[in-house]
Amino acid sequence: MPLPKLSPLQSRLAASLIASIMLVLIYFAFMSPHFAYATDVDSIRPEDHNHERLLRRPFLDPEYEELELSEPTYEAQFAGVDRGIIGRATTEPIILTNNGMQETNIPQGQLMSYMFSNASLWGPLSPIKSGLPSQIILNGKVKRSVDETESAGDNEEDEEELKLRSRQSNSGNQRLLYITVTACEQPTSNTTTDPPPQLQLYVSQSQDNITPGPGKGPQVEIKLDDGYALYALNATGNVYIGVYGENVNTTYTGVWDAQIAASIDQPYHFFWNSSDPNLFLVSSDSNSALLYTDPLIPDSSNTTLAEAWMDMSPGPFTVFASDASDNSILGLQNSYCGLGTKAQISASRPGQTSSDIATKMTDIGSGSLPKQQFYLTGLGPGKAYNIALAMNGTIASGNSAVGAGGQVFRMTSFTTLSSVNCAVITGLSFCDQVAYSVPTNPGVFNDTAKLAAFYDNATSQYYTSFRKVLAQTPCNTTSSAQYSLARTCDDCANAYKDWVCAVMIPRCTDFSSPEPWLQARAMGQPFPDGTFLDATDRAEANLSKALNGSRNPAIDQTIVPGPYKEVLPCEDLCYNLVQSCPASMQFGCPQPGVLGFNVSYGVRPMGIADTNGRFTNMTCNWPGVVYHRAAGGRIEPSLVLLLISAALGMMMG
Repeated sequence: MPLPKLSPLQSRLAASLIASIMLVLIYFAFMSPHFAYATDVDSIRPEDHNHERLLRRPFLDPEYEELELSEPTYEAQFAGVDRGIIGRATTEPIILTNNGMQETNIPQGQLMSYMFSNASLWGPLSPIKSGLPSQIILNGKVKRSVDETESAGDNEEDEEELKLRSRQSNSGNQRLLYITVTACEQPTSNTTTDPPPQLQLYVSQSQDNITPGPGKGPQVEIKLDDGYALYALNATGNVYIGVYGENVNTTYTGVWDAQIAASIDQPYHFFWNSSDPNLFLVSSDSNSALLYTDPLIPDSSNTTLAEAWMDMSPGPFTVFASDASDNSILGLQNSYCGLGTKAQISASRPGQTSSDIATKMTDIGSGSLPKQQFYLTGLGPGKAYNIALAMNGTIASGNSAVGAGGQVFRMTSFTTLSSVNCAVITGLSFCDQVAYSVPTNPGVFNDTAKLAAFYDNATSQYYTSFRKVLAQTPCNTTSSAQYSLARTCDDCANAYKDWVCAVMIPRCTDFSSPEPWLQARAMGQPFPDGTFLDATDRAEANLSKALNGSRNPAIDQTIVPGPYKEVLPCEDLCYNLVQSCPASMQFGCPQPGVLGFNVSYGVRPMGIADTNGRFTNMTCNWPGVVYHRAAGGRIEPSLVLLLISAALGMMMG
């Protein structure tokens, strides 16, 4: 069919329409990549919360710590007050990136401003590399997932102190952000020992307040607590941050040095806001102290994991300590960088003082659980020290890693002994569970390694003689011919080893200690400096062999330590020996209330433990036990059994 004939006007209109359509097609062909780019940018904010990864835990779970997720509060404007007097931002906001720490000096009266951008907020989560064999579980606390609901049966005290709070938001338009600030240095004063005011952290999500600080709003204000602040918020876009140092130049000079960081993964810096320091004193003498962490795993059933922990060198933790009279650390106790800067004793700054820190992994104690040991030397006699357990956050991945700002536990304290006639020994070959102070005389043994060898060699000789006697017992025979259906020769050997190490290597403390469970020894001897107790005390000692000498005669013959007090071996060590060994060996134990018991054996602690589930006073000594003032593993009373060695009665006191 022939096409219709167009008039000249219609032809011009059709040509114009076709040309317009071609121009539109060409325009969209060139411009479409730009529209795709805009769509990609918008897609970084997830529309479905299921695309969010769950908040991951730090190397040491702070998941149950109190991370208050506060709602923004409005701070009143101060009419007639010049903000230049209150404090002024010195620069435009500094951009913070995820886990990118900024360290800066903050002059008095100045405000430092920062911004965590929307792009960083919705960026990918960072990998967590702890560099540890497993998650650390301290003091037997089972950590719960941050998204696990507490059960109605949870312990009320645990919920009060270790209450779960913040969780990664399930909302598609907000994300959990952690902001942390730590003070590394602070202004000082020549007129007061009090620390200066704490830095103040301000946080805003409002475009109306992009430099939050004193006198502004809307914003949240958080004052640092002993050099540390953590603020967790559900953020929806740009977050504006200010850190302000109060002007106190009439009393203090200098500036604050602070670290600030923001993270969508977990807090870059962390302070464990718990009463449990997870570090406890095992023993001390006049110039050293031995401390342990709590076990790092709950049990040793996984031998491969336990060995992996024991192979760590030197261990995951460090410690910071200072003389209790030192005030320079006040106001910085909760800050990892503050402790690293101001603590008098620090493994990261050797040579800072005459003190030294030696650390290693150990499995001494019940269950052979891995824990970290710290041996501090160069301390002063009869002095109190403050000490904090900490972890270097850069152990695996450097300063930009998740949690790289370090973790700090609550500071605790210990006191060294006053007298020089007790010395801490550890690392014995035979009595490998011995790690405490023993009687000594610096004029005879000025090297603790030689002192340890003296005690260890003498004890192992007794054990060798015992094994010869035990060898005469038919151990590998039929059940009807065995001496016991409940115990074996191995049980007997182990019980004897525990007992002989405790009685041959007495636990020593100051003669001046007033604790009622302690037994005075060697009262007739001179102290290492040549002085004696007064005539009345010596006359009393002459009436009792237990008071006038040591339970191990070799101590008086070779060491001559002078007056000291002994933490007596626990009675059940003797009872266990009697129950475990053949009756033909004729072991026996004095009964409580019978003459000789009170100067030979002590009773395990009774009563209520401290708030951390530990007994703070060890009233008797047994292998692997800790004797401490602040913390340690829960002591579970063992079975009360009956016994003593008649053959070695000279060691019974």
